[in-house]
Amino acid sequence: MKTYIRLLFAFLALSLLAAAVVGVVWVFENLIKPEQSLAAEVEEIRARPKAKIDLGANVHKDAVARLRVGDRSGAVQKLHELMRIYRDSSFYAEAKRVVGEINMDRLLSKEPAPGKVEYVVQRGDSLSRIAGETRSTVGYLMHINGRMGTNLQPGDQLIVCPLEFTVVVDVAGGRLTLRTAEDRFFKEYPLVGIKRPPNTGASFDTTVKGLVIGTGSRLVPVGTREYIEAPKELRCERAGVAIRALSGDADRDKYLTGIFVEPEDLEELALVLRPGTKVLVRKELKIEGGSE
Repeated sequence: MKTYIRLLFAFLALSLLAAAVVGVVWVFENLIKPEQSLAAEVEEIRARPKAKIDLGANVHKDAVARLRVGDRSGAVQKLHELMRIYRDSSFYAEAKRVVGEINMDRLLSKEPAPGKVEYVVQRGDSLSRIAGETRSTVGYLMHINGRMGTNLQPGDQLIVCPLEFTVVVDVAGGRLTLRTAEDRFFKEYPLVGIKRPPNTGASFDTTVKGLVIGTGSRLVPVGTREYIEAPKELRCERAGVAIRALSGDADRDKYLTGIFVEPEDLEELALVLRPGTKVLVRKELKIEGGSE
């Protein structure tokens, strides 16, 4: 009898142990394991790279639509909005390029634009005199009016426009930017390099002194083939500083100092930068919000 009772208790104990094991397995499979799987899935989702939403995309799309229907002013306004608000947009660089091209195209064409007026040539006038009075350059007046020479006749009608720019050189960013009198972005050019003269700080201010054609040793007539093909540089008031292009002669170039841009960009800058234009060179440019 005692043996029977012992066997019964042993059976009951094994049954309870088995039930406990089954219960534990059930709890793990139905409660704990799903929770662990869910937690793992959540961690995996969190670890996935977040899809970045380009908030400037719709503004860029709107600008492109305006360009397609010929609304360049509206397109420029939208692109300025993109540049001002969405600096991290993938369309930011493209917006600056398009705005710069449109701005320069309007300035260098006969298309009406703010500041452009008609000037009637008076007796005794010359292109250099008119350029000085209208805060422009001889090259710009010849370009926009389609003139090949400097001869003028009383009564001639010229389109004139004040060229009020500030040159901002961002050394760290590798770019030269034209900004308007209202401190608004106009156009950007890549820097080829910059080499400061001795005893010149990393950041400094100067102004354009004048345009030098060729070696500067003799006068090269404006509008001639020689003028067009001659090397140019925009010398500044600070000694040794000029906006120039590399000549391609390594022996000569290694001694040059100044702010270096591409030759085709220098040709454009030579048209629109007049004596007295401010040149601000900054080692590292900090752009404040809304400055575009």
